[in-house]
Amino acid sequence: MRHLKAIVILGLFASGCQVNGSSVETAAPATTTVAASAEKEPPILVTAICGDCHAVKTNEISPNPQAPGFADIANSPGVTRETLVDFLSDAHNYPMQMDVDLVEEDIELIADYMLTLQDEDYHRLPS
Repeated sequence: MRHLKAIVILGLFASGCQVNGSSVETAAPATTTVAASAEKEPPILVTAICGDCHAVKTNEISPNPQAPGFADIANSPGVTRETLVDFLSDAHNYPMQMDVDLVEEDIELIADYMLTLQDEDYHRLPS
C-alpha cells in the first residue's frame, strides 16, 4: 500500500518530462542533510537534469505545463524522503516521457533538495 501511495503521489512528478538519452555525472556525492529554507538555490545537477521540464524553485512555473513543479510535489500529502527516493529509484514507474537514467547519488541529491521546498504554509500557484 505504501508503494502504491508513493506511485500515485509521485505520478505527478513524472508526467511530461523527457531527457534524450543523456546522463549528467556528478563529481561530488549527494548530501544527505535537508535544509529548511525554501530560498536555497537548487544544485546545478537538479537544474540540469530536471529544469527543462519542471519548475525546480518555489513559485516558478514549469517549462512543460504537464510537469508539476518540485514545490508542488514536495508539498503533496505523504511525500517523504523515502517515497521520493523509492520513486526516483524505480525506473519502471517512469512514464514514457520521463526517460531519465539516475544514479543513486543523483537520486538522493534530487530528493534531498526537493524536501527543502516543503513549507507548512505552501499554496499551489494557479494553473
